[in-house]
Amino acid sequence: MASFRHLILLLLYCDGMKTETTPSPQSDPVITTRKVVSKGQNQVTIEELAILKPQTIELSCYLTDIPNNPPYLTGYWTKDGKGIVNSEETVNRTNEQYILKKTFDILAKDLGNYSCIFKEIQTQVTFVLDVPVIKDKRDKPIVSYTGDSVVLACKLKQTPNTWNWYKANNTEKGLINVTANPLNYKIFIHGNETKLTVLNLTEEDSGKYICSAEFDIKPSESYIELKVLSYIEPLKPFIAIVLEVIVLVTLIFLWEKCNKPQNDNISAGENELCSEQISKLTRDDSNGVENNTARQRKLEH
Repeated sequence: MASFRHLILLLLYCDGMKTETTPSPQSDPVITTRKVVSKGQNQVTIEELAILKPQTIELSCYLTDIPNNPPYLTGYWTKDGKGIVNSEETVNRTNEQYILKKTFDILAKDLGNYSCIFKEIQTQVTFVLDVPVIKDKRDKPIVSYTGDSVVLACKLKQTPNTWNWYKANNTEKGLINVTANPLNYKIFIHGNETKLTVLNLTEEDSGKYICSAEFDIKPSESYIELKVLSYIEPLKPFIAIVLEVIVLVTLIFLWEKCNKPQNDNISAGENELCSEQISKLTRDDSNGVENNTARQRKLEH
């Protein structure tokens, strides 16, 4: 494991839970963000650390300004909500503050949420150790049409070692490395950003595409859903409406013709013929609407 060491100083104040993070100057900086969230009646400070490579990290929590200032408190550490074995210790008051710290060796399997907790006052700070997260995920798929090209993009604040693109293989439940097919895909990489161009789209290009930012400790992944439609798809609702209008106009024409005063000798036969035609058109129209509705539902799914 590379010998990197970070000292995270977290200063806690009971009146407002203010924090301060100071990385050790002897090593690569740990990129952090900070936020405060509510957990029941208490507030939990969350410190997010972007870990790019295996390293050793020392996490420290500083607690000050608590009521009565007892001579000592009991503190311990958890990982992902479970207590860490042999992490509980008595923290003596020194210079009006209590310091709880612990050193962790961080490999890929060790990434997670580390919390320092003081038992007596239930003060908690959580350090989230993870690779940088690609946060610009799309909730809806990108829609394009057969024969076109489409560009899929991923971006990070940090610059990975490299980028890779994969496509989910729905039939074999695996991943396909798109770099193996340069005729259909073009990949652009510029530092912390990558773009995948899918050329000459067919409906088989629909699916989930995964962009993977490769770091020393482990990859950070995100996905983009692509949906490829034929050009006739957007016209189907319009065609269905036109057909319904044609049927309606025909029914009106037949109804007027059947109810027009005619010679008594032929009116009975023509009325019977008209009734049969109207009944047939009505059945056809109903079946057409039902089939079109079924197709629309299938398309929506």
